[in-house]
Parts: sequence; C-alpha cells; structure tokens
Amino acid sequence: MDNDIEFDDSTLVAIAKSLEPAVPGPDVKARLMSRLGDAPGIPQGFVLSLAGEGWFTHPLPGIRMKVLAVNRSRDAATLLIDAAPGARFPEHHHNGDEECYVISGDVNTLGRRLGPGDFLHADEGTDHGELTTETGALVLLVVRPQDYIPGFI
Repeated sequence: MDNDIEFDDSTLVAIAKSLEPAVPGPDVKARLMSRLGDAPGIPQGFVLSLAGEGWFTHPLPGIRMKVLAVNRSRDAATLLIDAAPGARFPEHHHNGDEECYVISGDVNTLGRRLGPGDFLHADEGTDHGELTTETGALVLLVVRPQDYIPGFI
C-alpha cells in the first residue's frame, strides 16, 4: 500500500499558516548569542571564538576551517586551518599577501618541513606549490577572505 500523500502548493500554504509559531526558550537565545560573540559580558566591538565551535568542513579532503575574524577595511581574514594527517593543499596563486603560522604538527612547503612556531609570509603575486602534512597540522592564516572563505562577498 502506498502511503505517500501529495499536496498542491495552496494546500501546503494553508497548512503552514495554520501552525502555531514555535517560540524558543530563553536559553536558546543565550546560547545563540554566545556563539555569535554577543553574549552578556562581551562588550560591543569584541568577538569571542571558543575552541570547539565554528568549524566547518573545507571543500578539500581532510581539511576543516574556522573563521576567527574578517577585517574588511584591510581586506584580511584570520583563519584556523586544521589539516588531518596526509592532507594536501594544491598549488595556488596569492592574490594578496598570505601569512602562515604553524601552531602544531607539520607543514611541508618550499622544500622544507615547518613545525610549531614556524612562520611563512608570501607576497601578493607569488605562486605557491602544493602544501602537505604528514602528521596533521593546526595553522593560523591571515589571508584575503575571498581567496579562502567559500561564498565570501
């Protein structure tokens, strides 16, 4: 027996209008605002990013990313990149300056293996070969947002 029910658009609109709107409890707003950095106790002009929150999967396999801040007047974004062991970042052109600080793990680039505390600056207009990691890496990047944040306008 087929249990699929089909509705036309006017029926779906009527059903939607008849539903009572859901009102979230006060704890929902507090949790949401804390994730946005506007929680009580956070002064205007500050953004708080907690370690376990805000990560999203990057289109490249084995890489996840977190946007820490975007400064539109400087055309710069501060990002965290968490690369799994064996992850690869393809060769690319730098449309703006790029700064890379290795927090943990290893990053192989320019014929060198960078480790915790190592820093690399690339000028605008330079080309970068493939970057790899053997053990995985946590990297702080300062880059043009439109070059690294999918859908950034």
